[in-house]
Amino acid sequence: MNFEELVKEAVANIPKLYKDRLGNVVFKVADYPNQYQVEKLGLRSCHALYGLYEGVPLTKRGGAVHSIVPDVITIFKYPMVNIYPDEQDLRKQVFETVWHEVAHFFGLNHADIDRALQNAN
Repeated sequence: MNFEELVKEAVANIPKLYKDRLGNVVFKVADYPNQYQVEKLGLRSCHALYGLYEGVPLTKRGGAVHSIVPDVITIFKYPMVNIYPDEQDLRKQVFETVWHEVAHFFGLNHADIDRALQNAN
């Protein structure tokens, strides 16, 4: 299975409670973060970024509708492929990364994300 298919599978397996509310979120696959993303996040060459949510979390919108520009979740291929050569391990990491970024869209912090992921599995 190619990497893009793993991402599609992960998106399809997001718990229904969350997936049904992702109407204006675009999922992308990129080989690596671009220069703008690297600089914005202050990443160094030793950092491996698997995914990135760019947008306004639902909890920060104050009831406003942000439908003109979609939120974007980018999943980065080579940081994961290089670390997880086994397809099952890669599949698991892709799902966890997709879920992690979706959870950021919903405004969850890292502790909430971990708890929700455990409940989703």
